[in-house]
Amino acid sequence: MNPFKKSSDDYQKHIAENSGDYQVKSAKHENLIAKILCVLAAVVLWFYVTITDSTTDEKTFTGISVDIRNLDRIEETLGLSLISGYDYTVDITVRGTRSELNRLNVDDISAYIDAKDISAAGEYTLPIRTSLPNGVTAGNMSVNYITIYVDKRTTISVPIEVQTSQTIESDYTLGTPELNIETVNVTGPEEELAKIDHAVAYFDLGRVSKTLISTGKLVLVDQNNVEITNPYVKLQTTEVTVKFPVYTFKDVPLTVEYKYGYYNDSNVTVTIDPSAIRIKGDPDVLADIDSIVITSLDEKKITDDLTQDVTIMLPDDIENVSGVASATVTVTHKNTETRNIEITNISVLNPNNLDYTLESDSITVCFRGTRTLLSFLNSNTVTATIDLGYLNNASGTVSVPVTISVASAIAGNVYEIGEYKMDVTIN
Repeated sequence: MNPFKKSSDDYQKHIAENSGDYQVKSAKHENLIAKILCVLAAVVLWFYVTITDSTTDEKTFTGISVDIRNLDRIEETLGLSLISGYDYTVDITVRGTRSELNRLNVDDISAYIDAKDISAAGEYTLPIRTSLPNGVTAGNMSVNYITIYVDKRTTISVPIEVQTSQTIESDYTLGTPELNIETVNVTGPEEELAKIDHAVAYFDLGRVSKTLISTGKLVLVDQNNVEITNPYVKLQTTEVTVKFPVYTFKDVPLTVEYKYGYYNDSNVTVTIDPSAIRIKGDPDVLADIDSIVITSLDEKKITDDLTQDVTIMLPDDIENVSGVASATVTVTHKNTETRNIEITNISVLNPNNLDYTLESDSITVCFRGTRTLLSFLNSNTVTATIDLGYLNNASGTVSVPVTISVASAIAGNVYEIGEYKMDVTIN
């Protein structure tokens, strides 16, 4: 019998019995081996985790603030203050199991020094101690000791001086520096403050040709100008702003102005003594000044030739360095004379329809001008105007200003001298 044929028949029989599915059955011993391997892997993993989690390790925490214990006792009992040592930090390395270290954060770590043994003013070097959670210990620290200074703290005010170096143009001069503050407060130990004479600010201005404003650092010095660098001495402000005015000089003439413009070279001679002064100021400001007007002459109030002393007033930031504070102004009339004219041509402006009575039918006015032009003055070329518009509820006799006008052909060359009023009765 052919064995190959028998195997083929068995296979076909198996296919028929299992509806065409062919299954391969695993041996029982193969399943057992897989289970044993899984158990062994779990045991190995457990041992690894256990060993790793309990391994001693280190972790460093940086920037831990160092507290000062018993500081209240120093301040309240001894009357001293902590001058320095309140802003120290330290880096701390801690040891523990990896699981403990993983649970730590910076808030769990603290460092401090104890000031309980301080009994007087002075400098003290104290050991840094740590406070750690259970299960961890302190290792290395970036510093093991810190130095603090306690003393009686006080405050004084010291003057500020300015020192400069510069190159300046020959026509210019450097003025007195103007500081935004004249003194500065300094706080620190009483003993150290006693060594301070003043504060100084140094400025290198370079080549100077105009006013400068600059800010400089303040330095404390003793009476020998030696810098004081004590770290326990603190300036309230460390900088000063200074204006360095730069001046130049200029000779300028003195002049007068005329209120109405009636005066000119043909009808008056005006002299000023002195005729010019020397002024000092910022170069840019002086560049725009060609003369100094010392007074305004009111032509209508000058009846005759005039001599008067006038105080010389200057704009802000300009200094008179000529040595004279006033000038004499002389006005001499020429080619003109005065003449009194009686005016009967009186015009009344009465917008409020007041019931009024003029207390006079005419007014006498003094005029100045050339003889020829004065001869043209008459009732046709001169008028007087009274304005009652500002009198609303007035009653009785009121003195009202009178406005004088001349014909346009001679206006500007002939003008009245003085001020005029007329009494008006409001009925």
